[in-house]
Amino acid sequence: MCNKDCCALKTALQIRRMKILIEQRRQQEEEANAKPKNIIVTPESLIYSYDDIEKMAKLIISRSETRPKFGLVCGSNLDTLTDLIENPIVIDYSDIPKFPDCTIHDHKGKLFVGTLMGATVIALQGRFHHYEGNSLASCSMPVRVLKLCGIEYMILTCAAGAVNKNYKVGDIMLIKDHINMFGWFGNNPLNGPNDLRFGDRHVIMADAYDEGLIEKALEIGLEIGQEDRMHLGVYACLGGPVYETATEQRFLRSIGVDAVGMSLVQEVIYARHCGLKVFSFSLISMPPIEQPDMPESVRDVSIHQGQIVCMELLSRMIYKIQNNL
Repeated sequence: MCNKDCCALKTALQIRRMKILIEQRRQQEEEANAKPKNIIVTPESLIYSYDDIEKMAKLIISRSETRPKFGLVCGSNLDTLTDLIENPIVIDYSDIPKFPDCTIHDHKGKLFVGTLMGATVIALQGRFHHYEGNSLASCSMPVRVLKLCGIEYMILTCAAGAVNKNYKVGDIMLIKDHINMFGWFGNNPLNGPNDLRFGDRHVIMADAYDEGLIEKALEIGLEIGQEDRMHLGVYACLGGPVYETATEQRFLRSIGVDAVGMSLVQEVIYARHCGLKVFSFSLISMPPIEQPDMPESVRDVSIHQGQIVCMELLSRMIYKIQNNL
């Protein structure tokens, strides 16, 4: 039999446990009834500081020992554009401090610095998308890095789905203008305090795509006999990763959109903010909803043919600019 002291000890322990349980329940009730905590979101413009961008640029310059004139972003189905670069210095994104990781399987996550048609070029093989969980500033940040590396021209490419009924898979759309669906709802990589070392507070986008460079591209289309495959059109940037519905595509067509994608526009905003001349084109990789689905093998052949035209377009464009033609 237990003694009096033993029973007293048990009672004391039970009382202590009950007090602990009562206190825990009280805290849980207070937390349940408390007001939501204020979450302060870092503005887009403060995610990467000028010092961050400068460190990235200095690393690239020290590795490549050159200051390129042309910047290039290779979009989906266009990573082969880097094959044109002669004697490249190749840097993995993972070697660059604070550079995000590419999560898209066909985006290699490599940076190339070399020469193309006698001009110094820096090319990104793989970009970052908002739907991967990246901020808009992260999607656009490489443009600022290339600017501090010394580039004067920004060439942006991407794969796009056709909205215009006259476009076919494998065609190339020279972008004359865009519709920034993100911007309609207040989402912009420039949101937040402005650093004048990058550019002015307000950016005029009416002339975002350089008309002189577009004219050169149209001339090239004639020179290489691909004017029927090359179109001049308006690009719209949607959030992804899902594709648009049939009704959404008809709406986009009604407001003047010719092709749609999930990238590029945020990079154009940064490029214009820091005073770069911009030339952009899309490789059409999906037909409009009115066209029947094609076998994958036929689609691959059409895209490959378009890739060859894109390589010729890029080479001749850089040659013309470099030699003032």
